Amino acid sequence: MAVLSPVSASMRFTLNLGTVEGKAVTKTVSVNNVATGATPAALLTVANALTPLLQYSTTAIKKYETSLLTAE
Repeated sequence: MAVLSPVSASMRFTLNLGTVEGKAVTKTVSVNNVATGATPAALLTVANALTPLLQYSTTAIKKYETSLLTAE
């Protein structure tokens, strides 16, 4: 049987910097060392607390996880 074991997690905020020559310009900001077992509600609470501290408006927030695949 295969098992996935969480190793690390991070959140990535996508910021809207505006437009240049009609094209959207974005930037990403990462928050590392997020608890692998954090609930979506907890992540949203953190995101809502951090968003006002950013210089530009947030267009997306994504959670990235890395897991180790092993055979038992």
